[in-house]
Amino acid sequence: MTHPETDKSEASRSDTSRLASIAKPWQEPSEEVLRQIPAVLGVYELADAAGTVIHIGQAGGREPFGLRSKLSHHFSEAELNPVLREQAARFRWESNQQYTTRRIEMLMHYAEAHDQQLPPGNIAGTWEDQPTLGRIRRN
Repeated sequence: MTHPETDKSEASRSDTSRLASIAKPWQEPSEEVLRQIPAVLGVYELADAAGTVIHIGQAGGREPFGLRSKLSHHFSEAELNPVLREQAARFRWESNQQYTTRRIEMLMHYAEAHDQQLPPGNIAGTWEDQPTLGRIRRN
């Protein structure tokens, strides 16, 4: 037996997860495609071959060519994160000046839809890939 309240909450969770994702189609990484990405600040999602999000990241002001540099690195031999090196097959990106806030928002929506778990590429990465989500508590 289904309960209307449960069905509504699951549907709204799916809607918020979809709204928090980047509203662009997945792209296959190739040298030409990566070269066409503008040198701007923003956020991105990496997915496996099936289109499942495995990493949510940002390209900030310290990246020499913004999103182009960051995404090119993820699809190169220099990538150290084992999950990304072995599974990353697609990406999508969004230019955004509030990239840190937007990335945390995307991670919060992902965690809400996946039993409070971060994407596997974020878990396997460095401390920068695992930000604290939610309210900051002061002692």
